[in-house]
Amino acid sequence: MCGKLIEKVGNLELEVEAIVELEGDDYKVVNVPTPDEFTGFPPSWEFVKSNMLTWRPYFKAKMVDFNGQLIPAVGQYLLNMDEEMYKFLMDIYTIFKVNRPSIETNISVVITKQIDDLERERGFPFTGEERTRLHIRYAIEAAILRDVGVIN
Repeated sequence: MCGKLIEKVGNLELEVEAIVELEGDDYKVVNVPTPDEFTGFPPSWEFVKSNMLTWRPYFKAKMVDFNGQLIPAVGQYLLNMDEEMYKFLMDIYTIFKVNRPSIETNISVVITKQIDDLERERGFPFTGEERTRLHIRYAIEAAILRDVGVIN
């Protein structure tokens, strides 16, 4: 009988889906849960919720080129995530790691950008309730990313 290999990545226990070799190093591929897949709130939820307007995440992951796409790696783990979370992560990476933003830029600015981008894609604005729900969803994503050690 073969059991699933579960390993602790940051504060979360994630299943190892595969082991791949990149640039001479072995990486374990783990799936990062979406807010829908996460039961309850992630451990960093209270921190994110309390610091939404002041938190300027520090990007800790290494970006590894995998078939022409940048994939976040934390230690020996390659993080596989859905497209929504990946876009959010890449905006965090671009804004906080690549661009060195002004002091006023915080995680809430990135979340608002994500929601504005979604509105443009769908062609009409969200209601206030929909925007609030999306803010919470992205805040949970930020907490998950913090808990796996991509940002702090």
